[in-house]
Order: sequence, then structure tokens, then C-alpha cells
Amino acid sequence: AMAGLAENTPITFVLDWTPNTNHTGIYVAKAKGFFDEEGLDVTIVQPAEDTAEAMIGTGQAQLGVSYQDYIANALTGGNTNIEAVEAIVQHNTSGIMSRASDGITHPAAMEGHTYATWDLPVEQATIKQVVEKDGGDFGKVKLVPYTVEDDVAGLRANMYDAVWVYEGWAVQNATLQDLDINYFSFISVDEVFDYYTPVIAANVTYAQQNASTV
Repeated sequence: AMAGLAENTPITFVLDWTPNTNHTGIYVAKAKGFFDEEGLDVTIVQPAEDTAEAMIGTGQAQLGVSYQDYIANALTGGNTNIEAVEAIVQHNTSGIMSRASDGITHPAAMEGHTYATWDLPVEQATIKQVVEKDGGDFGKVKLVPYTVEDDVAGLRANMYDAVWVYEGWAVQNATLQDLDINYFSFISVDEVFDYYTPVIAANVTYAQQNASTV
């Protein structure tokens, strides 16, 4: 730490998923020594499946990356020791990606196709709303479990036809991997979906007791 700052405070920071472009700022801050300058010794860890919110809620990680909809799900599930403290990007930069050959250029076109769900009520309600707002029948969208780390590989392997992704990550990955895709954003369908995602979340108790660190 620089002169005048407290001894390095250890922080475990849990990601929400595989390291990706949503996390760029965290890695840049660590590489450039910005955390060190603030007296913080930050360890970045990856979660096991669906455990980032649990790790933050139990204090295994003091801070981490989550999403507004995941936190809502955690709170309703009884994990009340987690709160969002910062938006990482100003707008919802997510939407639906699919193989170009399937012609899924708008939500109603998801009818008769498989969609990879991670089985969250808020998530499925979002898909239902965009499909119906576009004049489609959500009942005709086939839900299959989301089981991959690489959205592009999943599309290539025909594990699903449509998947919820971040434009700055999976869509760029598709370009790099030379897969022809279609993509539409949720906010292009309905501005109500311009909620904060992803966010930095904190353990509530830790944040109350260590406000300046957070």
C-alpha cells in the first residue's frame, strides 16, 4: 500500500461466471495496482455453478459480480445478506443470440425453437414478455437446460437454437469463432428491460461494518 494507507485489507471477489468482458475493469484495476494503492489485497475467484450469490451472502466472498435479476431471486429465496452496490455497465447489454440460418431475428421467431434456460422465474418471465409483446406464443418456445460454458459451441453443437447472452461477450466470441449469428437486444423490444445487469454486489453485513473498504 502507499504511504498513509492501512495495511492491505484482504478482499475475496467472486465472479459470476467464466472471466469475460464484463469483468475487464476488475482485472485492469488489479493489473495496474489500483487496488494496492487503496490498501486492498484483492483475490479474484470463480464460482462453482450458481454459487456467486451464496458466496457473497454467506461472506465467503465480501464482494462479487451478480445481476439485478439474480439478486431478486436470491432475496426471495431467503439469501437476504446480499445487495447491489454498483452498476458495471450503464445499460442492459444482453439479448438473444441464435444461428443465422434459423432466422430468429425477433422474439416471436423463437416459436418452434429451443431456448437454453437457466430455470430462473425472472428469466423465463422476461422471455415470455418479449415473445408475447412481439405477438408470439411463449408456449411454443421449447425450454432446454443451459449446460455449457461457451454459448457459441452450444449453438454449433445444436444443443439449443437460442440463448440469452451479453452482446459484448458472446456476440464478439461468435465473430472470433466465425459463426454466423443473429442477435436482438431486450431493450430493442421493450425499454422496461433496461435494468442494471451486471452489478457489483456486496455482503450486507460486511458493507455495513466496512463501508470505506467497499
